[in-house]
Amino acid sequence: MPVELYEILHVLGILLLFTSYGALIARAYLGSDDVRLRKLGGVTSGVGLFLVLLGGFGLQAKYHIGFPAWLWVKIVIWIVLGAMLVWINRKPQLALPLFWATLGLGFIAVLMVVLKPF
Repeated sequence: MPVELYEILHVLGILLLFTSYGALIARAYLGSDDVRLRKLGGVTSGVGLFLVLLGGFGLQAKYHIGFPAWLWVKIVIWIVLGAMLVWINRKPQLALPLFWATLGLGFIAVLMVVLKPF
């Protein structure tokens, strides 16, 4: 597959993931128990996580970059973001800190890919 397709899949996954987490965090913060929104957020975050992984490893293979430290940081961020779905749904009182944590993890991921500090 062309490298541009992997880039599109990666960015689409990021959009899905952060949009679904935003909706789920807002639902938790407002104290809503809307099951439809919870299911939609769960499905879209799962698809987003999959596309982020597929696109990211596709780019890693296409560019032949191996596994530098900055990529490991992004993999850890991906794992933490995957676990956040459980925290968002089971601990609604943590909605505001989880909002800022999600934003912070996204910012660190962007720094890693742009600056490649390690």
